Amino acid sequence: MRPEPDITVFRPDRPGVRKVLGDLEAEVMDVIWARPAGQETTVRDVFEVLARRRRIAYTTVMNTMARLARKKLLRVKRQGPAYVYSPAFTQAEFTSRVTGHILENLLVGFAGPAMNRLKVLDPKIARRVRQLLQEITRRREMEEGR
Repeated sequence: MRPEPDITVFRPDRPGVRKVLGDLEAEVMDVIWARPAGQETTVRDVFEVLARRRRIAYTTVMNTMARLARKKLLRVKRQGPAYVYSPAFTQAEFTSRVTGHILENLLVGFAGPAMNRLKVLDPKIARRVRQLLQEITRRREMEEGR
């Protein structure tokens, strides 16, 4: 089983993975996720893509990729004089894991306020939440063979 990504921030006002990653971290991951599945990459590969878009130092990309490896988003191994990186998760897997992590922490850590908020949801949103819960129940029952 793969380790969970080390996510310690959540910015609800940011788009996509930038809710949990810094701008440059998200940009690096976007470059890596855009590569063919299973293809390893080097700092130089990512640097060359980013340098075509904007001014950036090689060492900045190197430090960012090392940080993403510490956060368990990238796997790293030494290959000769260089390090090669590969994503620990597909973009869909990462999004799913982060969503689960945030939901679990929100519902467990703020159970009372979350329940109170659910009571006063807009009826359309409340209906959608009920549909999602029914879908979760249906999928679990299918997995358990009921």
